[in-house]
Amino acid sequence: MRLAFPLAVVLSVAAVSAAFSAATPAYDGVWTVDGTTDVGPCDKAFHGEVKVRDNDIVEASDGVAQAIGAIDPRGSVWARLTAASGVARASGRLKGASASGAWSSNTAYCGGRWTAKKKG
Repeated sequence: MRLAFPLAVVLSVAAVSAAFSAATPAYDGVWTVDGTTDVGPCDKAFHGEVKVRDNDIVEASDGVAQAIGAIDPRGSVWARLTAASGVARASGRLKGASASGAWSSNTAYCGGRWTAKKKG
């Protein structure tokens, strides 16, 4: 079974504390995400977009998966993507208009890396 998790990788993503929501929304906007699978039967590559509002990950571009996550003021990011086919989690670091990290899915037995760039 082949599964794709746009991060979003990101994409794969839980409730956010008030501290994250109160942070300066420096990362707000649309981010393009590219990922690769290093381990497991998931698609070897994926591409997608996620929307960030008030430093919270609020939407994935595929319209199928539910994306949730947050970015703290220092640029650490975590995300969870839930779809009928399973759950993926991602974590990483944002710096300016770029980001990178790792993702994994214990429901699909896959994992890999992701990168992202802020649009506009």
